Amino acid sequence: MNSERGAVELVNVTKRYGDVVAVDSLNLEIKPGEFLSLLGPSGCGKTTTLRMLAGFEQPDEGFVRISGEYVQGVPPYKRDVNTVFQHYALFPHMSVAENVAYGLRQKGVAKEEIGSKVIEALDMVQMSKLASRRPRQLSGGQQQRVAVARALVNRPSILLLDEPLGALDRKLREEMQIELKLLQSRLGITFVFVTHDQEEAMSMSDRIAIMLNGHVEQLGDPETVYERPTSAFVAGFVGRNNFWQGTATSNGATADDGTVFVATRPEENVPSGEAALAAVRPECINLTRDKPESSANAVSAKVAGVSHFGDVLQYVLTVGSRDLLVQVGRTNPSRFTVGDSVWCSWLAEDVYLFSARQASLVLATPTHS
Repeated sequence: MNSERGAVELVNVTKRYGDVVAVDSLNLEIKPGEFLSLLGPSGCGKTTTLRMLAGFEQPDEGFVRISGEYVQGVPPYKRDVNTVFQHYALFPHMSVAENVAYGLRQKGVAKEEIGSKVIEALDMVQMSKLASRRPRQLSGGQQQRVAVARALVNRPSILLLDEPLGALDRKLREEMQIELKLLQSRLGITFVFVTHDQEEAMSMSDRIAIMLNGHVEQLGDPETVYERPTSAFVAGFVGRNNFWQGTATSNGATADDGTVFVATRPEENVPSGEAALAAVRPECINLTRDKPESSANAVSAKVAGVSHFGDVLQYVLTVGSRDLLVQVGRTNPSRFTVGDSVWCSWLAEDVYLFSARQASLVLATPTHS
């Protein structure tokens, strides 16, 4: 049991709503002072998990410990946690300073101490100059900063954030991602961040708990979950992947469309002859006009579409009756246009192999936004 301030443990936690199991025997440990994201599609259980940490919901089975203390039955206002919601929930009739001071007043903190704590909290989020304004006079990003200041003014051991950037436009959301991560690093407070946006989770987190059907599918740092996904669902949800269904061979797989894969990843262990799912990430595919020397890990294709994403070019290729997604850096000297015939090739170490039993998860689960 970790009794350090800011440590979180969920042990065999289950939460049901009628016949629906929202969280299913969940086990998760969160380290003190880390930034952990709960990532997954709608309905995976991430928000329910956060609400159980906050005290808004109670588990039907299992238990939750915060800083080493059991918190079953402990109401939200008695827990050493605070929550920032997507829509901020600021009081419209109060000024920025009054909103931030509200929790302190409820706790009976002395007036002089309230003033200094409010100034300190607003300084943390660069909102001191707007302390007298009302929420309606603020932009979305400014309101989000006030909500964070209000949640941090008591210096809780854990800050829970339920998709707090979802209402912001893309540019502001990216700026706030940087600000939140820097703030968390400076304060050393445990942040538990709920999101369905994998890019957001990848850019901010020390670790990511990827959830599906009420349990954690994989837990690890961003590089590990991207480079070493333990399931086809994780491979398809974190980043993008091209998937082929086929049959495992002694050194890889043969797809149903005849594509031959040679795979050398040490963790791939689908028995030869069994149905398999092969995957290759778009950025791992090389495009050439001439046929590669090896016929393994290579297919011919036609360019069906080209999209520009800043420093990345994205090609949609037609391979037989399927589409293939390829991404290349803008500095790549090769350029292709719609209608061009090309060859796609990739390295054996860039092939992921999964049991075909996981195919339904990849095909049926909504992708990230």
